[in-house]
Amino acid sequence: MRNSTVKPNTPKFERHFLHPRYWPLWLAMGLLRLLALLPHKVKLKLGSPLGNLLYWLAPQRRKLAAANIALSFPDWSAEKHHALLRAHFRSLGIGMMELLIVWWGGYRREDDRKERALVTFHNLDIIKKLQAEGRGVIMLVPHFTHIDMTGLFLQLELSYAPVYRPHDDPLMEYLITKGRTVFRDGAPWVTPISKDASRTMLKHLKRGGLLFYLPDQRYRNPKQRVDATFFGRPAPSNPATSKLAQLTGAAVVPVFTRRINDHYHVTCLPPVDNFPSGDDLADTERLHRLYEQEIRHNPAQYLWVHDRWNLSNEDIERLSSQA
Repeated sequence: MRNSTVKPNTPKFERHFLHPRYWPLWLAMGLLRLLALLPHKVKLKLGSPLGNLLYWLAPQRRKLAAANIALSFPDWSAEKHHALLRAHFRSLGIGMMELLIVWWGGYRREDDRKERALVTFHNLDIIKKLQAEGRGVIMLVPHFTHIDMTGLFLQLELSYAPVYRPHDDPLMEYLITKGRTVFRDGAPWVTPISKDASRTMLKHLKRGGLLFYLPDQRYRNPKQRVDATFFGRPAPSNPATSKLAQLTGAAVVPVFTRRINDHYHVTCLPPVDNFPSGDDLADTERLHRLYEQEIRHNPAQYLWVHDRWNLSNEDIERLSSQA
């Protein structure tokens, strides 16, 4: 497939990154680099106990996840809510260990057989066919705990631009951008785009590029958001998927991943038909139904620790008591 149409914003190392205030972060990165040398299965096995530890070390996130689960599955028993909550934190821990594979995996070498052995693609030809026709594609990838692995696997086959939120810390921004920028044969292959760079996204899609787009987090802009129902409750949502598709003619293809017994299944759905419809709220509701369907099939791996509904502290306390 063609290389990315986006000119990479190659991150530059700054001398002030060596300042003592950054030493704890460098130490943490060094420890993570050592852990990355462990075999894949060992890393995943360490993920579950790490998640169990996070369950106790992050009480506010635990309460938020419990509230979100109770809100989304009101007909479940408290025992089933709690079982899902514990399974989610184990999946969250595994997701953190997966970052080691993404940042220091074999895909940065010519030999990426280890990574390819971990994944089975389903209907990937849908995206390849659209790209061969010269059409841009918005790959919708909701926030599951293995979202970084989804990005890794897709770049084994596709050149694309992931949309990301720039980090406030300059060193973290350098590390994240550097970690997500990939070259192949000296040409850009994966080139991140800031979520604020709307013009760059539009140009990329109009040129037939692929956009790795995360559509399902809480949207804070009151003037542009739509309050689309998600699991039966209005959620402040970003209608940008409709805007991007309307302005570029890009196809919208949901992409879902499931982690099953140390193996990953990446599935591409057919392009969403009659999209956009001209009604941003209706479009977002349609997408939410697709996300809900996948979440119900794979609930433990969805990112429940995100404050999707902008719940009040009172709601969090009340709902979390049900799990």
